[in-house]
Amino acid sequence: MKTAVQLRHPAGKEVPRSELLFGTPAAFVAGALGPIAFFESGELVAYRIRYRRRTRVFVFRTLDVHDRLAASVPGVQPQVQLLLDLHSAGRARLVRGLFAYLARRRHDPSSLSDAFYLRVGAVLGGRLPTHKTLGSLLTSSGTRTAE
Repeated sequence: MKTAVQLRHPAGKEVPRSELLFGTPAAFVAGALGPIAFFESGELVAYRIRYRRRTRVFVFRTLDVHDRLAASVPGVQPQVQLLLDLHSAGRARLVRGLFAYLARRRHDPSSLSDAFYLRVGAVLGGRLPTHKTLGSLLTSSGTRTAE
């Protein structure tokens, strides 16, 4: 099952903008509101939506089959397995920094377990200094195993 992600890059501030922070689409299609990226099942995607001064970042895995208990993400069809949902520009910068750090260290973000991203969400939701905890999260996280 393919998952569609709407990307919007308008010029004005009154229209929502959305972009991929991480993910390798299988294909792109032109849509009425902007390009649409299609992802295969089991792919990890980081997706940011900005509207006026508000920012939201979603990190999710695409699903193999439709699950009525899965999470709905704006601009994404069908539902997905939501791992992170952040509501501030500061935390969005930290997630961008996380993916940049993983690229510098040659860690494949897709190979990290879902539990890793859930722990990152717990760290970002709390008051722990992320620059001190990221290394320990990576060492305690194994690669994602086939399910």
